[in-house]
Amino acid sequence: MPLSDPSRFRRLLLRAIFLPVVLLLALTTLLMWEVGDLLEVQEMARSSQVTLTRVERVRQLFIDRETGVRGFLLTGDPVFLEPYLAAEEQLSHALDELEGGLAGEPRQLARVMELRERWRDWENVAAEELSLFRQRGDWLSVVRSGAGKSRMDALRATLDAIAREERERASHQAAVAERGARSVLIGGMLWALVVGVLLAWLSRRQLLSLARDYEASLSQVHAQADALRASEARLEVRVAQRTSELSAANRELESFSYSVSHDLRAPLRAIDGFSQALREDEGKHLSADGLQLIDRLQAAATRMGHLIDDLLQLSRVTRAELHREPVDLSALVTSVVDDLRQREPGRDVSVSLQPGLTTRGDPRLLRVMMENLLGNAWKFTSKRSGAHIEFFAETRDGRTHYAVRDNGVGFDMAYAGKLFSPFQRLHRANDFPGTGIGLATVQRIVHRHGGDIQVEATLGGGATFRFTLQESLS
Repeated sequence: MPLSDPSRFRRLLLRAIFLPVVLLLALTTLLMWEVGDLLEVQEMARSSQVTLTRVERVRQLFIDRETGVRGFLLTGDPVFLEPYLAAEEQLSHALDELEGGLAGEPRQLARVMELRERWRDWENVAAEELSLFRQRGDWLSVVRSGAGKSRMDALRATLDAIAREERERASHQAAVAERGARSVLIGGMLWALVVGVLLAWLSRRQLLSLARDYEASLSQVHAQADALRASEARLEVRVAQRTSELSAANRELESFSYSVSHDLRAPLRAIDGFSQALREDEGKHLSADGLQLIDRLQAAATRMGHLIDDLLQLSRVTRAELHREPVDLSALVTSVVDDLRQREPGRDVSVSLQPGLTTRGDPRLLRVMMENLLGNAWKFTSKRSGAHIEFFAETRDGRTHYAVRDNGVGFDMAYAGKLFSPFQRLHRANDFPGTGIGLATVQRIVHRHGGDIQVEATLGGGATFRFTLQESLS
């Protein structure tokens, strides 16, 4: 089919390529600009979250100071002054960190200065109480005056004001991010629509121009149609191939994640092995401090190994396929308790299990869940004489709620919101070992079974975990 005007055809072709490229480059520039703004907002939100964490840290240290003084005055036992003294060493650094994170925020910095002044006021009252107590003076009159309480209330009010402004800032930043994301989505869709319409218009114009410049024949049209169908068939094959490659890549990525996690064990084993070899070969030449450092090194390697195990379990729980079948929860709990008794045969723990409790679910995941819940109850009653653990079921709002209750150390419900987040711990690792991943694993298993989990606890009065399971799902 001869060309009537080859140069005109080339111009049409260049226009069809050039305009879409320019429009796509403009779209890319817009998206990069918007993404930059979103990243900036995200960084600001992260900064606000760090500040809130620091505020809670300062709040906890003030609580330690207050409860330490109160416990010592009530009992005269110096052990209550341990958290009081420990918090004193950390408060100044914690306040410096809080102030450093609020640089550029004059109003918040003013609140920090106010916080420091109120801290000094409270310290003066606490020092007076302790001095009168040690001199057998009338310290009760200072307590009854409410001077210490009013100053601590003022401290808390200042901390609440700092936290409130940070939360408002974080909420504002989230709203800005949401609007930015929406604008990116809408702008991208509109731009794509413009490009599509323009391409359609250009295509139509070119077809009309080419139709005027070329003689069409039925055989050539049929040939072009056959070529087009062949191209579509090849495209479908390529799409299927790309889909298969993507699935394989996802599987490889999952395998790689496991491989990396497993490969982390090799250097940990080396650290532990070399540390043990150093102890055995050079221990007699090392000082007591050196041997203590080796102990800490081996303990850290062991903790890292446990953390890897828990992370792998959390990953498996998230991705594992759910196989539902009838499960005897009472028998499963009995088995878990037997395992706990075998691990610590010296523990005297009273366990009450309600018999005949059954459900439908994945038996492997449900065992992991009960191992974590009962393991926590077993751990947090370890320092309690007369330790007692219960497993039972009750009906609330027409649904069966299963519960694990203990009379262990419990915790303050003010921090219950952090309980099911990975790596969150409400007790010191020196008191109760763990990685902070167990309850996150429990929550994901419960959610995968269509249920919910809640906790009730009191500080020093134990804890009760209640969960539901969607048993009707197939």
